[in-house]
Amino acid sequence: MKNWADYSFIIRSENRKRVFELLEKPQIPTNLAEQLQLNLGYVSNILISLIDRGLVKCLNPGEKRHRLYVMTEKGNKIMKGLIQEKK
Repeated sequence: MKNWADYSFIIRSENRKRVFELLEKPQIPTNLAEQLQLNLGYVSNILISLIDRGLVKCLNPGEKRHRLYVMTEKGNKIMKGLIQEKK
């Protein structure tokens, strides 16, 4: 069963969806911002919102710089729904 609230949260914002899709592999916020041509602060806010929902996690939270973020298992389930939507 899909978590419709989280699914809706992702697709409500095109930029949130784009950031989320890139997190299938570990990424640092700077790279996300550069790839998507978005402000780094904006990307950081998106990451915080995704972490708060349990869709993304930080792999090295003890680091002050170059923190790596990746989808959680919950996030991967939502991603499968996004992929099916594209078909």
